Amino acid sequence: MNAMTTRAERKQKFVLQGIPFIIFGIAAIPIWKALKKTDAADMQVVSPNVLSMLLNDLYILLSVSCLAILLGIVCAFYLEEWLPKNNWARRLIESHVAILTSIPSTLYGILAISIFFSYAGTLKVIDGAPPAQNTESIPFQRNTTLFCGEVLTFIFMVTPVTIKTTQEALRSVATPVREAVFALGASQWQVLRQHVVPIAFIRILAGGCRAMSRAFATAALLIGIYIWYDTTDAGGMSGRFILFLAVSLFLSVFSSSLTEVYDSDLTQRS
Repeated sequence: MNAMTTRAERKQKFVLQGIPFIIFGIAAIPIWKALKKTDAADMQVVSPNVLSMLLNDLYILLSVSCLAILLGIVCAFYLEEWLPKNNWARRLIESHVAILTSIPSTLYGILAISIFFSYAGTLKVIDGAPPAQNTESIPFQRNTTLFCGEVLTFIFMVTPVTIKTTQEALRSVATPVREAVFALGASQWQVLRQHVVPIAFIRILAGGCRAMSRAFATAALLIGIYIWYDTTDAGGMSGRFILFLAVSLFLSVFSSSLTEVYDSDLTQRS
């Protein structure tokens, strides 16, 4: 009876985990149709190396997001495992993290629009700086105001969410697990490395993917607004929009699947 119940639970778990991927596939259909309907003449306006440009943009933003996630994880471990709860620095950081995580992604996008679109020449000139020329062929370069704005936006969007989700993952580890390992004479570093991190890793990874999905969705939204505002300059931007939106959808589905796996494992342990 128990074997049959376990098998039924596995089948149900497999079906539930497959539903997000089905939703992702359905959501990708209109994106693929829009990509196929893209006028070939518009694509010829873009540089022949548009694919390498898009991949370069994606690699850079993924690198920035990974660094922001790593920074958030380190901060969360330091806050949760080393700083006491009544420490003023911890209270200050956690209050700011709570404020930043409660801000909608759209407001971050509005904050970044002045940098993105003014650099692209879509908005009026700001502070007397002339708009950039031929921005369609400009990737996310490291020594430009555009890149600095994008990096700051991604850091402010990804890091607070990562800190909060990592702290919640660390708190979800049962206290008796820590106490039992400490009773065996293990150090705090051994407890974290051998017991806490393996248990909380899936939830930490899910939180990082969710934060990256949020950031890429906002970037896709900004690019979509740019395409709607200036339809004559939508060749390479449409490719960036589709790429960022697809990455955001994939990360969101992947994060949901990881959360489901973590909840299932936590239920089995309890």
